[in-house]
Amino acid sequence: MPNYPEMTKLQVLIATYGEDGLHRVSSHRLPETEGVGYLISCQSPDGRPTVPPGLRRLDVRVVFSRSKGLSVNRNILLREASAPYCLLADDDLDFIPEGLKETIGILDSSPDIDVIAMQYSDREGKTEKRYPPHPFDLRYPPKGYFISCVELAFRRERVMDRRIMFNENFGVNCRYPCGEDDIWLHDALHAGLNGEYRPVKIAIHDGDSTGIRDMGNPSVLRAQGLVISRMNPLSGLPRTILKAWRTSRICGSGFMRCLLPALSGWKDSLTQGKEIFKPQQ
Repeated sequence: MPNYPEMTKLQVLIATYGEDGLHRVSSHRLPETEGVGYLISCQSPDGRPTVPPGLRRLDVRVVFSRSKGLSVNRNILLREASAPYCLLADDDLDFIPEGLKETIGILDSSPDIDVIAMQYSDREGKTEKRYPPHPFDLRYPPKGYFISCVELAFRRERVMDRRIMFNENFGVNCRYPCGEDDIWLHDALHAGLNGEYRPVKIAIHDGDSTGIRDMGNPSVLRAQGLVISRMNPLSGLPRTILKAWRTSRICGSGFMRCLLPALSGWKDSLTQGKEIFKPQQ
């Protein structure tokens, strides 16, 4: 039996686009889980599509917008959410009920934790990422660790009190096609929120993320150079050069082909940083 809205403790915030996106969400697993509800924000500039029958449930709410850009959509979800706890999500995930329940349990039992980073895998239990087997403070991640939006759960009220919104220059269909998750978490931690990684698997996702799939794309490299500089203002340049070198080795591309767009992002941070990173309204 689906949850009534007032019974929801954890709201899964799913960003999608157009009628195809709604049907993609419907085709994936939205398990009816005690204490869990789903909020779907569908961007549809050309008109309001029909909600598929599989999403017409008491524990699912769908909102529409004529806007464009993934971070714009995530901000709509932040504003529309109502549950005490929220989990960021995309439209191509199968959620694991036990992981969702464990997320609620962690936040219930750990009042000092504001943001949790967790895990996802493919259907064979594999992932593009190497997850540490033990918890750690997100301010001090181990070498090689990086986060993804779809792993992040948080206390909604504390995030909104500090106005931690997604930078709308970053994400799919935005000026810079990736990096929105890194910037959001960076801003949350620098605003005084406490973050912790927990080795809890919450979802199944087939395919690589944008930053992995398109890592040699000049637009992705430019975004990564900018994000690196944002997160490491004193060492942004050498870190950007190192990122370009590592990408060239993985992709088999020439070093300069990777370095030049990455340096463009670093340059953007110097010349346009104040405008790019001004607080979101």
